[in-house]
Amino acid sequence: MAPIKRLNPNLNETGQRILAVLLLLLPLVLLYGLAIAPYLKILADNRERIEDLRFQLQRLQRTAAKAPLWEGRLQALQQDPAARRHYLQGATPALASAELQKRLGEIVRAAGGELTSTQVLGTKEEDGFTQISVRARFTASSRQLQEILQEIEANPPYLLIERLTVRPVRGRRDPKTRQFIPLDKLNVDLTVYGYMKTEPS
Repeated sequence: MAPIKRLNPNLNETGQRILAVLLLLLPLVLLYGLAIAPYLKILADNRERIEDLRFQLQRLQRTAAKAPLWEGRLQALQQDPAARRHYLQGATPALASAELQKRLGEIVRAAGGELTSTQVLGTKEEDGFTQISVRARFTASSRQLQEILQEIEANPPYLLIERLTVRPVRGRRDPKTRQFIPLDKLNVDLTVYGYMKTEPS
């Protein structure tokens, strides 16, 4: 026991053994804190990112599969003068853009989401129509986001989703148990566009 006693002559034998064990564990604790814990955090962040990308991929695949449907609807609109309710309404593109911003805000709030901002991205002339694009940023749960997307696609005026980015909101750590509590809350960045009938001049 001579090597242990040299640790500190003022400690009894039990204290010296405890100190020796602590000294043996110290490198492991440092290794975990400096190398293993950051690596585990990177893995957790990567898993969140993978889930985010998988969700977006599935959404884009479903949207792409509906492309023939939307093309058919657009052709029907071009051929049916009575189908004005499917167009964005407004005397000018600026008024139609404002109406689209209002419509998106109403959809988000009706589903229980929290609208952060909306932004008109511009207009484009296309075969007798003016395409109007609006970007909306909001937070919502996964269920609320599903309701929002369904409402956008299901009811007139016809709106198409051009871009959808979803990022999960990081959870919080319980101050008592120190356990990580995940949140069912998403940051959503959504761009949609619709068509306004261009009146002949």
